[in-house]
Amino acid sequence: MNSSHIFILLVATFASFSASQALERPKERDSNVRHGKICIGTNGRMSVPSNREHHYRNLRDRYTNCTYVDGNLELTWLQDENLDLSFLEHIREVTGYVLISHVDVRRIILPSLQIVRGRTLFKLTVQDDEFALIVTL
Repeated sequence: MNSSHIFILLVATFASFSASQALERPKERDSNVRHGKICIGTNGRMSVPSNREHHYRNLRDRYTNCTYVDGNLELTWLQDENLDLSFLEHIREVTGYVLISHVDVRRIILPSLQIVRGRTLFKLTVQDDEFALIVTL
C-alpha cells in the first residue's frame, strides 16, 4: 500500500469518526468531552540531576493529570525499578520530543499518547541526526 492510499484511508477514517460524533445528541457529546491540563515540558536533555528523588517528585508533580505537554517529555535518570510512573497515563500529546534515557523502571506506559509533534527535535552531538522519539539504555 503506497503512502497516498494510507493518507486516503486515514482521512476517510477520520471523516467517518467525525460524522458519527456529530450525530450524537449534544448532551451525550458534552459528557464525553475531557478537559485537558497543559503542562510545560523540560529541556534538560540527559543532564544528571543532583538529587534523583527530588527529580522524580518534580516529574510526578509536573505531569500528574497532564494531557498536553507543551515542549519535551524527558524521562531520564529514573533508576529505581519500583518507581510508579502511572502519573504519565493521561498524556495525549507532546509538542516537542520524547526522550527516555537511563531509566531502570519496570514499565513505562503511555496508554493515551497519540502524537509526538516534534516541533523541537533531540539532536545527538555525535551525528547530525535529529529525533522526535529517542530511547536509550
